[in-house]
Parts: sequence; C-alpha cells; structure tokens
Amino acid sequence: MSRLIKEDFGKLCTFIKEYSLSDVLENEDAKKLLSSYHKKYFAYLVLIEEIHHEIERKDKVVNMSKEQYDYLQESCSDVGQAFFLLFHGSYKGAKLLLRSSIENFLKGSCMDEDKSLPTTKSVYEVFEKAKATSTFKEKKGNLHAQLHNEYALLCQDVHTADVFHMASITALSHFPSYQKEDAGVVLKMVQRIIPIYITTIALKYNSVYHSMSYAYKDITNNEIVKEYKKDVHNIA
Repeated sequence: MSRLIKEDFGKLCTFIKEYSLSDVLENEDAKKLLSSYHKKYFAYLVLIEEIHHEIERKDKVVNMSKEQYDYLQESCSDVGQAFFLLFHGSYKGAKLLLRSSIENFLKGSCMDEDKSLPTTKSVYEVFEKAKATSTFKEKKGNLHAQLHNEYALLCQDVHTADVFHMASITALSHFPSYQKEDAGVVLKMVQRIIPIYITTIALKYNSVYHSMSYAYKDITNNEIVKEYKKDVHNIA
C-alpha cells in the first residue's frame, strides 16, 4: 500500500510541474467569459479599496469599524478566490466561495447596526437580522430579496440537491478545464450578485461613493442596478 501511495504521489508531483492554463486562454469563448467575470470583480475590488481609504482617514465620514470592513473585504476576497477556481474549471468550489461571499457581505454591510451579526451562527438569522436594518429597509428590500434568492441557488450545490449539482471529479488530471455551460452558470451568478453588492454600498455610503475618482466611479456606475440608479445619483 505504501508503495502505491508513493507512486501516485510521484505522479502528482509531475502533474503539478507540468500544470498549465495556456490551453484555457487559447479558447476564445473561455477568454470572453473570464473577461466578463474580471469586469465585475474589478468593479467590486476598487469600491472596497475606496472604502478602505476612507476609514483610514482621520476626518472620515463613514461609521465603519475595522472589523466591519474586514467582512466586506473578505466578501471581495471570496469573489476573487471563486474567480481563481473558475479559470481552473472547479465550478462547484467557485459556487461555495460565492455563497461564503454573500454571508460575509451581509455581515460587512449591516453589522454597524446589528453587532450580533458576526457571532450569529444561523445563516437564516443572518438574513433576517440584515433585513431588519436600514441597509435593506423599504424599497431596498428588493436587493435583500435578490441576494437571498442567489444564496438559495448556491445552497443547492452546497447540499448537493440532485445529480445536476454533483461535480463528479475523480482525478486531478481533470484540471484545468473549461466547460462552457458550467462556467456560464457561475458567471451569471456573479453578474447578478456583484451589482447588488455595489448598489447596496453606493446607497448606504453615498457620500463616499461620490467622492471616488472619476475613473473608478465610471467603472462602478456600470454595475449599479438599474432601478436604483436615480437613488444612487440623488435624482428626484
């Protein structure tokens, strides 16, 4: 048995040495998909960084603790790690990280109003507590509902709802790979989730959003959910 393990580990080392993503990039369809994901991820990343600069200022106008910011940053980190898994072809893993991203976003966007959120174990309670804050009050509740729907879809993969949600990967030699349909599902989720994040932040921290540089705001403006554009830009 030990000999078999040693032989297989040798094959693993060879696989790692020869591992390359070049074939994925040669696929024009895959490259377009990666570009679309990158566009969403980059917009969220620059907004999170802008908030970081704001809370570091002595004359900051944002009521956000370092801990609260850390949750927002982790939400963005989850999106970035999901991206990494996407271009390797690990689609189920990418979805699990997007699920984590939503949980961290809810805590990071609402814990200034409910400090119990970081220690709340039940995700159901996290959603309910977040819904009760001004972050998602009144017509902004639609953003919460949309995020809850995306989370429910992602949970189907976490709990392997049916055969469709099984990855069925039995060997690492499967990676890297590009499966158009599976990759497309992940991309569409990101295309729905990131605009919710950016719109929520732009509404809650409106003054910070409008203090961004023109170049950054031009990037994030494209991600604002259409029905909230007037509210974000304070148009009656």
